[in-house]
Amino acid sequence: MTGLYELGAVVPSFKALGASAGGDPVIAIRRASAPLPATLSILLLSCGDGPAADAAADVPLAPATEDLYTVGEYAGKDWENFTRVDKVAFDASGNLHIFDPEAMRIVVVDQDGDLLREIGGEGEGPGELSYPFGFEILWDGRVAIYEFPPAWQLYDPQGEFVEEVPIDIFAGAPGSLLMARRGGRIVTRGGLRMARPDQESEEEADPHRRSIELFALGGSGPEVLYRAWNLEPTKLDEERMRAFEPGLHLGMLSDGRLAVVDSMGYRVKLIGVDGTVVGAVERPIAPEPVTDAIRAAERKRRRDAFEALAEELGEQMRDNQLDQVDNMVFTEVIPVIAGMAVDAGDLIWVERAGPGGDGPGPIDILTADGAYIGTLPTDGPRIPDAFGPDGLMAYIETDELDVPSVRVIRMTLKKSRTP
Repeated sequence: MTGLYELGAVVPSFKALGASAGGDPVIAIRRASAPLPATLSILLLSCGDGPAADAAADVPLAPATEDLYTVGEYAGKDWENFTRVDKVAFDASGNLHIFDPEAMRIVVVDQDGDLLREIGGEGEGPGELSYPFGFEILWDGRVAIYEFPPAWQLYDPQGEFVEEVPIDIFAGAPGSLLMARRGGRIVTRGGLRMARPDQESEEEADPHRRSIELFALGGSGPEVLYRAWNLEPTKLDEERMRAFEPGLHLGMLSDGRLAVVDSMGYRVKLIGVDGTVVGAVERPIAPEPVTDAIRAAERKRRRDAFEALAEELGEQMRDNQLDQVDNMVFTEVIPVIAGMAVDAGDLIWVERAGPGGDGPGPIDILTADGAYIGTLPTDGPRIPDAFGPDGLMAYIETDELDVPSVRVIRMTLKKSRTP
C-alpha cells in the first residue's frame, strides 16, 4: 500500500543516554513517534512495518525535484548581471537575497525569480557600501550587512536603510560566515582582532582550538560561544601542508541551538544558548583509515590542481606548492563528515566524505532530536547554498565563462521499503 507515515513508524531516532568519554551527552538509538517536520514529506511505498531498522544501515531516499527559476545570465537583464555571488539566503516568505560584494549590493527576487528590490549600492551615503564582506537575514526580517571599515549596515525587511552600527576592531570583528540567532545576535567564526600599539598580546589556552563567537548588533564586542576541537599541531608539521584535517561546520536551529561538526568521527554536537554541549547526534560509521594508496592519490589530486593553476599562480609559487605537496602531512583517518547544514525545518543534513576523501559522498538527513530519516545518493541533490521554506533550495553556479548564476529548486523525498 502507499501512504504517508509518521516518522516513528519507520525509522530509528535517538535520546540522550549519559555521556561519552569526552563528557558530552551522547544520543542513542530508540524508536520514536514524533511526526515528520512539514518541510519535507516522506512518501513510503510499503507493505507493513517490517523489522526494526539497523542504525548503521542507510535508508535510501529518492529525491523529487522541481526546477523553479534561474537568475544571472551573461545576456540577461541588467539587474541579473552578477559580478560575483558570495552568498544567498531566503527570507521567511521565500524571497531570495543574492549577495554580489563586487557590485556592493544585495539583489532580492520573489518566488518566481522576478526582481523585488536591490539593497545597498556603492557609495558613502546612508545605506551605501564601500567594502562589504557578508550579510545575514535576522529573525525579525531585517538585513545586516557587515562591511569594512568594520560596521553593521542594517536595513528593514523592505530593504530601507535603518542605521549603521560601528564595530570595534580592537575588540574583534566577525568573519565572513554569519548566522542569525534570535534576539538580534549573530554567530560567526574566523573573525579578526587587531591589537592596539600599547596592548600586550594575550596568550590563549589551547590556541589550536577554533573559536565560535557571538556578536550583538548593539556595537559591543564579541563573546566566545564555544571553542571547537581541532588537531593539536606539532613542531614538525605546523608549517606544512596537511591533508584530511577536520572541518568546522555550523548550522543554526530555530530554538537557538547551534549544530557543530569539528571531529574526525560521525558526531554532530548541539551547543546550547549558553555555549555548553547539550547533546550530540551520532551514527555508527567509522572514519576511513589513510593508506599508502590514499596518500598517493591525494598527492596526485593536489599536483594536478596546482598544475592547472600554473598561469594564475606563477611558476615560482606553483613550484613552491608542489614541493609542499611532496612533504605534506596526513592524518591517520579521513573525517567521516565533509559538510553539514540545517534547513528551514530544523532538519540536519550531513554529507559524508567519499571513498578515499575524493569527491562527494552520500548525504544523511536527521531531525533536530536525532531521528534518522534516510540518505540521499551520491549522485542526488547536494547540500545547497541556502535552504528556504517549503523545500526551497538555492545553488550558486558558474558557467564555462565563470559567469555566476543562482538556480532554485523545490525538493521532496520519497523512500522505498520492501515488505
